[in-house]
Formats: sequence, C-alpha cells, structure tokens
Amino acid sequence: MLQAIRSAGAFARDGAPSRWARTLAYAAAYAGSAGMVVAALAMGLLLQRAHIGVANIALVFLLPVLLAAITYGLMPALFACLLSVLAYNFFFFPPLYTLTIADTDNVVTLLIFALVATIASNLAARVRAQALSERQRAQVTESLFRFSRKLAEVFGLDDLLWAICYQIAQMLKAPTVLLLPEGGSLAVRAGYPPDDAMPEEDVAAALWSSQHGAPAGRGTPEFASATRFYLPLRTGRGTLGVVGLEGDEAGLPLGSDQQRLLNALADQAALAIERVQLAEDIESSKVAAETERLRAALLTSLSHDLRTPLASILGSATSLKHHRAALDEDSQAELIATIEEEAERLHRFIANLLDMTRLESGGLAPKLEMIDVSDVIGSALNRAAHILAQHRVALEMAPGLPMVKLDPVLFEQVLFNLLDNAAKYAPAGTRILLRARLDGTSVLVEIADEGSGIPEGDLERIFDPFYRVHSADHKRAGTGLGLAICRGFVEAMDGTIVAFNRSDTHGALFRMAFPVGAAT
Repeated sequence: MLQAIRSAGAFARDGAPSRWARTLAYAAAYAGSAGMVVAALAMGLLLQRAHIGVANIALVFLLPVLLAAITYGLMPALFACLLSVLAYNFFFFPPLYTLTIADTDNVVTLLIFALVATIASNLAARVRAQALSERQRAQVTESLFRFSRKLAEVFGLDDLLWAICYQIAQMLKAPTVLLLPEGGSLAVRAGYPPDDAMPEEDVAAALWSSQHGAPAGRGTPEFASATRFYLPLRTGRGTLGVVGLEGDEAGLPLGSDQQRLLNALADQAALAIERVQLAEDIESSKVAAETERLRAALLTSLSHDLRTPLASILGSATSLKHHRAALDEDSQAELIATIEEEAERLHRFIANLLDMTRLESGGLAPKLEMIDVSDVIGSALNRAAHILAQHRVALEMAPGLPMVKLDPVLFEQVLFNLLDNAAKYAPAGTRILLRARLDGTSVLVEIADEGSGIPEGDLERIFDPFYRVHSADHKRAGTGLGLAICRGFVEAMDGTIVAFNRSDTHGALFRMAFPVGAAT
C-alpha cells in the first residue's frame, strides 16, 4: 500500500493531489517506524522480566532501526533511532521512567548505542537505495523491451504513432503528442489523451526543435513559455518528427531519470517510424517499377499487336485495290481471308485491353445464372473453330454434370482465350483436349494441349498481365493479357484457375474449378 501511495505521489501531474500523496507516504513511513519501536519496547520489557541484562536488550532496539532503514529509508530510520534511544533510556536506565541518566556508564552505553544505530541505519538505507535503483533500472529495461516488441508488431504508420504516444504517456505519466512534417510545417499526427490543440508558442517551439534537432519548449531556454516540452525524433536520416510532453507549474515535465527514459523511448520511436517509412518507400518503389513494367509491356504490345495486323490488312487491301485485275479468284479470296483473320485478331486484342481495364478498375460485375457448362463449351468451340482448324480437338464430358451458377458470356470468353492459347503453343496436328467432370462439390473444366509445356518458374507468373512465356517454337506471339483475363473472370465468378504441366505426356493443362450451386 505504501508503495502505491508513493507511486501516486511521484507521478501525479497536478499540484494538490501530488503533495497530499507525498504527505500520506511520509506519515505512513514515520508511523510504521514508531510502531516498530513500540514492538521492540514490548519485547525488551518481556526480556527484562526474564532477567536478561540491560546491555543485551540494546540489541533489540537495533531491530526497528534496521527494519525502518530497509523498509522506508534513511530519515524514518533515524527517527526510529531517536525513539529507540529515548525508550531505552526511559524504560531501562535508572532512574526509570525519566530521561535522567544517573550512572555515567549508562551514558557511554547509550551514546555507543546511538552511534551504532545511526551507522547501521545509514548502511541499511544505502543498501535499500541501491536495491531500489537496480529494481527501477530493471523495470525501465523491461518497459523498453516491451515497447520495442510492441513497435515491431505494428506496420501501419497511424497505428504506430498512436502506439508510441500511448506508451510514452503511460510510462512517463504525462500527456503526449507526436508531430510529423507535413506541407513544410509540422502537424499533430497522434496524441494521448487525444489533443490537437497547438498554441502559437508551441508550434514555434516544435518547429525550432525539428529544425535544430534539440529540445525546446517548457523548461528549456528556447520558447520557455510553451505548454509542452518538445524533443526531436532523430535517426541517421535526420529529424523525422517531434514528441511533446506537457509539464506542470514547476517547469520541466520530467526528472533526470525520466528524461533519460524519454530519450531512450524517443530513439526507439524514431527507428520504428523510419522502418515504417522505409517500408512504404519500398512499396511505392515496387508499385512504380511495376507500373513502369506494365507501361513498357503495353507499349510493346501496342507496337507489335496493333502494327502487325494493321500492316497485313493494309497490304492485302492495297493489293486488292491496285492489282485486282491481275489476281485470280483464289488469290483474291486469300487476301480477303487475310484481312478478315487479321481484323479478328485486332478485335480480340482491343477486346482484351478493354476487359483488362474493367478488371483493374473493379468495374466488372458478372451476371450470374444457372447454366449447363456443356452449352457454353459448345458455343466456345464453334467460335474458336477457325483457330483450332489445324489441331485435333477432343471433347470429354462426364454425364450428368450439375448446373453451375456462372456468367455465360464471361465463361465463354475464358474458354475462348484458353483454346486460343493452346492453339498458339501447340504444334499443328497435335490434340487439344477439353474435359468437364465433377469432383466432389465442384465442376472441373480442363483444357490440355500437347505443346512444350510451361517452365516451372512460370506456372504462377503466366497469369500476370503482359507476361509471356519465352518459347522459340510457337507460331504466333501472344499479348500477355489472355491468361490474366481468364484468372480475373474466373475469380469474379467465385472459381479458381491453375496451370500444370501434364504428367501423362508433354504439354500444359489449365484447370478451372467452380463450386456447384455457388451464389454471389
């Protein structure tokens, strides 16, 4: 209880409650010391009745002095020493019950007792002070360790700033604010208790502390009239911000020990803020690099996949315009077929770009309905017939497949893109397998080819926008958008899509899984 009273007295921030707490703590200490002397007196009287010599009883009165020094400190121990000398004289030296000492030998005994008690109380109080100091250091070290662990678990800047303010306010028992640079000035980013009031003098003190990297405000030569004491948060990169603590009427909000603790907390807080800011910078750099990569890929795709079909269309149209009379019907039909094929290719490319834009912007809203996957598979095969003309298509449909809730337009586009991808990467004359079956509570739709397969390192990356597998034996280069669109459409319909290399033969296999009766 006494320790709690002392803690309340040491950390109260307004004037009157702090003085009352200290007064109660001192009163309890002196009362406890007096109680120990009374207990020693009672023991001494009992020993006297047992015919124990008066000189030996002096040792009994050393006990309250030592206990008071260990429990309460030096001053209460000296108070116990004084009471013990008076009680020893009053109750045990003749004439009894007076403070007069008749025998000079007793005077020497009493003086020696007082000297020994004083020395013992000083030594015991010093040991107590050292023990309390070590305990306080251990508590500070443990608090700093917990603080560092808490900061390490926080990754968002706002959460980190709030945790810093809360921890500093709790450990130092002082309202705390934290300011970071913003728009050429400083702005309050966190506070505990929440408080964003900043008088002009405080704003000036915080700015001066940030610019000069030194404390300012309450209790310092710089802007002493401010309501808070401001300390810069510094790392090797410079000053990251400023932490401010409110003070009382006495000036500085902290003692020397608490000032050292604040410096340690500020160093840890600065490192944590720097860590989060560096992580944000790295993430921004990654986003910028990815954006640049996508931009370069888009430009590459535009330059190739637009120019190539346009060149073919323009060349065929020019030949028909200027040399129609010199061309036989077969040559004319071939040129017209080229125009049609390249126009369709150009249409697919532009459609893929538009679909990718819808996916990236979040504007894709599937219109789900219960469908029979075999109907959509048949429609996709008819649409891709000219693409698959040089391949053998095998269709395996398990009987009795249940209805699945899908968007038929998006599902058909996914099948078309996968069939187009298989035709690009599988040699002419090879087989392309399209299979649908039931697996537990999901309908699996698989498309497999007999091409060279997918490099192991590309099995996940092939679904990234504009990523293309580097292969020298396929006939037509892809845009790098088809598989990314497939994944976006499938996931929008609550399905999953994965890529494998076939185990029964060479080639790639794409597997889609849709839950039966799924609703979105």
